[in-house]
Amino acid sequence: MSEDNVVPPFKYWVILLVFLVSVISVGSAIGFQTFGSGFIENMNKYNLYEIGRGGRLLYYETPMGEKMVRVDIGFDLNTTYNETHGVAYWFEGIELPYGSTIIDVIQNIHKANMTELRVYDLNNSSVFERILVQDPQSLQFAVTYGNISGMRYIDEINGIKNDPATMAQWMIYFWDAEKKTFVYLTASPDKFTPAHKDTIIILYDIFGGWPADCCSGGGWEYNEYEGSLTR
Repeated sequence: MSEDNVVPPFKYWVILLVFLVSVISVGSAIGFQTFGSGFIENMNKYNLYEIGRGGRLLYYETPMGEKMVRVDIGFDLNTTYNETHGVAYWFEGIELPYGSTIIDVIQNIHKANMTELRVYDLNNSSVFERILVQDPQSLQFAVTYGNISGMRYIDEINGIKNDPATMAQWMIYFWDAEKKTFVYLTASPDKFTPAHKDTIIILYDIFGGWPADCCSGGGWEYNEYEGSLTR
């Protein structure tokens, strides 16, 4: 996403986050313990408020009165399908109880109503083909989580691990229906509670002091995604 699409207060949080990473990298553990815990907690609260998730979440009720949500999630491991094409994984319609978190969504991807690969041209990622997966159980995602001051984060998926030296890391994006674009999510995956028809993208890329352009029209394999309005 471009900087023009991000409101100034959010820039403030990201800049401070980069500062925290720098503090950790030079081994200032004492400073991080005294300052980092409160900062991360406040950053989570602010991010939830900014994207409209600070209040009551949306859900639907079953005939039995159960509150449920149906969520989509995509994974881009930055891996290739063959020499000329990359691949992303898409799980649609994962049904979970209201109050579930992103971690719950990840752990229940095989409950998706539909699973597909999106195989895209490495030279033009806006050109992609959808391939329906007949055996979703064959797709396995081994996810390892880290923990900073009680906040969990994705550290590794299928052997692809966060690399502080290169700033390559797992990033989470959320479809903002009002802005009609994906926005970078700073809230921890165990704190963010998806609403009904929410869409989450998990992307491995270079942070570089600013979140990588995910799907906001920058030539990515989901840049034409229209979210839950199509369902």
